[in-house]
Amino acid sequence: MSENQDLNKTKAELTWLENLQRNSWEPEVIISGIILAFLFAFPSKIYAFSARLIQDVGLHFVGGMLVLLYLSAIISVFKIFFVVHLALRFIWAGLLGLSYAFPEGVINEKLFKMSQNYNYKKPGELVLQMERICSMTFAYPISQVFIILVFTVYLGILLFVYIWLDISFVVIYFIFLASILLFVILQLASKKSKWKEYLATTMMGSVTAIYQSNLGKWFSTFYTLVIFAFAVPLIYEDVRDFSMFNNKTNLLEREREWPTKGLTYAEFHDEESRYPRIFLPKETVESDLLRVGVARYQGDTKTLKDLNDQFRLELDSMGWHVLEDTPDLYRFYLNDQIIKPGAWRRNRIQITDQKVYETTFDITGLEAGIHSLRVEKVMLNYSLFSNKPEQILLREYWDELEFIKK
Repeated sequence: MSENQDLNKTKAELTWLENLQRNSWEPEVIISGIILAFLFAFPSKIYAFSARLIQDVGLHFVGGMLVLLYLSAIISVFKIFFVVHLALRFIWAGLLGLSYAFPEGVINEKLFKMSQNYNYKKPGELVLQMERICSMTFAYPISQVFIILVFTVYLGILLFVYIWLDISFVVIYFIFLASILLFVILQLASKKSKWKEYLATTMMGSVTAIYQSNLGKWFSTFYTLVIFAFAVPLIYEDVRDFSMFNNKTNLLEREREWPTKGLTYAEFHDEESRYPRIFLPKETVESDLLRVGVARYQGDTKTLKDLNDQFRLELDSMGWHVLEDTPDLYRFYLNDQIIKPGAWRRNRIQITDQKVYETTFDITGLEAGIHSLRVEKVMLNYSLFSNKPEQILLREYWDELEFIKK
């Protein structure tokens, strides 16, 4: 009696599984569509998130750039995965319609003579073949998801340690590289171990093994590399102009020659993105007061303290003004003539919650036309490992922009 019940239960489960397999195209298309909608909305969010880590948390620019590249690579690769799947489902739908219209397939006698002596597949066979390819393509990202989740959690822990202990980013970077190297060595080791046995029983290990054993040992790797190659242009687009958030460097030559208006003037700015350096409300100034905003960087607080504690004589020799607050790290030039700002005030931009400093410059008597505003910034170079200040740095072209006086 018990054996018959188990047998009936097994048959019922198999029938249920077969029904799911036959109708899997419905959830596949829905899930792919929903995920793609989210993925195409994410790039601007991760761009702003990486910028926030640099500006508000004090993460080193290299760390912020790596976070952006990592998240952008994940999102772009999965975009390609699901776009490919939907494209294959489009082909599958066409073949399905073909099998309904011409269920018997090719009629050899009605072909040109040169094409009659061949065995053609029936539309039903083509549908089943494409069904298998679509299901395989849709399931493949599962083998990558678990690796990415573990990797992301590990990176998050490293970032937390970096911020909490206030240690050099280079130290964290070496810890990261060493841990990756150790994992690769353990993975390549031929000796059987308990953690390898456990890994083989997990969904991640099983799915990966299924693909390798059925499609070939190197096919999965090659397929991932091809998808990644197609994702490279998307990644490049996601990280464009992020170098502007490197607080300790001058503008790049291309950034000076071909500035991005959206990062400089509020009237062209995307309200969901952050300002990397200085910005104006408008490109055209119609009054005698020039309003200027400056993005705040958390790391400047430490720089200000170290400059006052250890580099006061060097600042005096440079003719730098007294450092009381982080805006004092800047020196402004209007048409290459030093111009002093008015009082500074602190604000938050509503949507992005970005912290900025704002001030005004008196430009009474400035003739109409195009004028340039250049910003110098005094910084410190810190030791790679001890994170202690070593020498003073002057960035003469920390930022530069033009405005039109009416």
